[in-house]
Amino acid sequence: MSEPWFTRNLGALDELRQTLKARFPTLHVFSDNGAVVVRGMYGVDGASTDRYNLEIILPHDYPHSLPQVREVAGRIPRTQDRHVNPEGTLCLGVPEQVWIELDGDCSVPKILDGPIRNFLIGNGLFEVGEPWPFGERPHGGAGVLEFYKEQLGTDDPAKVFNFIRALAKGSVRGHWLCPCGSGRILRKCHHTAWVALRSVPKAVLEGSATHILAQYRKTEAPA
Repeated sequence: MSEPWFTRNLGALDELRQTLKARFPTLHVFSDNGAVVVRGMYGVDGASTDRYNLEIILPHDYPHSLPQVREVAGRIPRTQDRHVNPEGTLCLGVPEQVWIELDGDCSVPKILDGPIRNFLIGNGLFEVGEPWPFGERPHGGAGVLEFYKEQLGTDDPAKVFNFIRALAKGSVRGHWLCPCGSGRILRKCHHTAWVALRSVPKAVLEGSATHILAQYRKTEAPA
């Protein structure tokens, strides 16, 4: 295993502390058993600031992978309709989509200004009976398939699963037939989506493949 980010770059931790102090002064950096965690209150901007008590666990290769984010004051129920996983992590979106929207920059300021802020605005509106303002996807594999339907024109579990696995191996080529079923090769069909997806880390792709496999097995289970 490679060195963690805060030992590879000895100034990175201080830089993060200074950034939080300047932009998010109610969030603070802690070290827990060799991991770096950001904890504290985060205010969602608006006419009246809505505040959430968050814990952001930074990955080993920060800022190149998505962190785990939890609301730790018990305000948001750990249920699928609130887009919270059973272990308490917030489901900020399909990881591939979040990665592409962040352009691979998963630094704390970027995720706070983007997916975390959007999630918490949606949660606040949901609490008063309003719909999620930025749209919402189904949980788990169904949400992943919905995303790939938008990107590649198919939500066939087997096609998407095989395409993701090939992406993770770096073996997808432009002369392959496009998975959408058009009969055209990939570089002349869903080329833009393929190029964007090629930048997604292998671990993210493999996680989505696992979700799709679980979803497929669930739908194929006998009654």
